[in-house]
Amino acid sequence: MQNEGVAKPERYSSGGLVIGVVGLLLVAAVIAYGLLDPEAGFAPWAYPFCLLLGVLVWAVLIRPALRLHRDELELRNALHTRWVPFAVITSVEVSQVTVVRVGERRYVGSGFGRTRRAIRHDSRAAHDTPVAQRSTAWLIEDKIERRIASARDLGAAGTTPKPRHAWAWPEIVLLGALAVATLVLALLG
Repeated sequence: MQNEGVAKPERYSSGGLVIGVVGLLLVAAVIAYGLLDPEAGFAPWAYPFCLLLGVLVWAVLIRPALRLHRDELELRNALHTRWVPFAVITSVEVSQVTVVRVGERRYVGSGFGRTRRAIRHDSRAAHDTPVAQRSTAWLIEDKIERRIASARDLGAAGTTPKPRHAWAWPEIVLLGALAVATLVLALLG
């Protein structure tokens, strides 16, 4: 899929998106109820607490994902993101979480994984099992391994980029500020 000549990254997640959206809608409904009905008896600390729950739902259920960019793999976790170039990946394993190895280093992505049932099913499958009978996680792991091999073939003469890391500062700041606001308002109220 292309957008103005730029390839969009492929995004994979093990679920939680539907539950996360439902959770955010419930949080919004509770806040709206508290604001619209003055006789509801909401304590002042309930509003930052509801917002805190909303940020937690976002960070834990919606934000984590595995994204395949053109040249790198993005492991997006609840409070941080790591980008690992395909050319430097030693191995990848999709079990209950995604584990990427770069030499001696091990990077874990909680956004995509297999269920125990899928792990058992894939481990029993023969090497020549048709693709239609494989799990989605097996297919994605195979796609990542093919991109690793392709990147190694293309990048033999070039410089090897290093993995990058970034904290999810908006989520971290919101969680901290809302937790402090909830605590202060609870103690004052």
